[in-house]
Amino acid sequence: AITEPAHGSDHFLIAGSQFKDPALHGGATARKDGDFYVLNGEKSRWVSNGTVATHAVVHLSLEPGMGLAGGGIAFVPLDLPGITKGAPLDKMGQRGLNQGGFTFKDVRIPARYMLMSDPKHYAAAMEQTLSLTGAVMGAVFTGVARAAFEEALAYTRTRTQGGRPICEHQLVQKHLYDMFVKVETSRQLSRAALIYNQSGAPTASEYSGAAKIHCTQNAFDVAHTAMSLMGGFGLTREPHIEKLFRDTRASLVEDGVNDVLALSAAQKVISRA
Repeated sequence: AITEPAHGSDHFLIAGSQFKDPALHGGATARKDGDFYVLNGEKSRWVSNGTVATHAVVHLSLEPGMGLAGGGIAFVPLDLPGITKGAPLDKMGQRGLNQGGFTFKDVRIPARYMLMSDPKHYAAAMEQTLSLTGAVMGAVFTGVARAAFEEALAYTRTRTQGGRPICEHQLVQKHLYDMFVKVETSRQLSRAALIYNQSGAPTASEYSGAAKIHCTQNAFDVAHTAMSLMGGFGLTREPHIEKLFRDTRASLVEDGVNDVLALSAAQKVISRA
């Protein structure tokens, strides 16, 4: 549970000056009270499994004067007094993924539930989060791109126009090959990012960011082309491509908007150069 009503992708701009701006601190806060922490604030409706989960790993503001950098991470049972869950989002894509938020009002958790209580380490924790989620998103949506490509390939082998299967028409062949290239480049980049960031070396979110951005955009492009190749049939809910198209569109903003992730990765590249 990272996203808040006033903070979304900006949580990932860890190398930028705004990450330490006191005016931009997190809205969900945790205050130490003896052997407990007291939680107040709201997590937005984009928390995955937010309305059905029994527990959450929650990002909280511990030192507002440090801006978003002054965060901590807590393990929170979601049946505690003072927690109110919202309704699940009614989304265009990825409808099978329940997403919804919750609010805290004077919620008390034992101090031992604060998994990361020193804000000095919060930026490093966000770097690790980015390095994992970006690479995983790249791999997942490589699979979605492959599914869309295979749907289109199977359809063009059986759909006849002009007296022959449309896969024999040169323009269709060009589209299919472009889709194939996008699937294969996504496969290689997402795999490389996962291997690198799990190798034991210091994590590098610029590589996982590249995988997330490249693979989700490719998946959307492949699904879009597949819909075009399938014509009017692709607009119906009978084939899978209609769902894949909606799901890939959601991926462009999921786990960070691609444009913002690109800015975050660019800052990392510049700082390492």
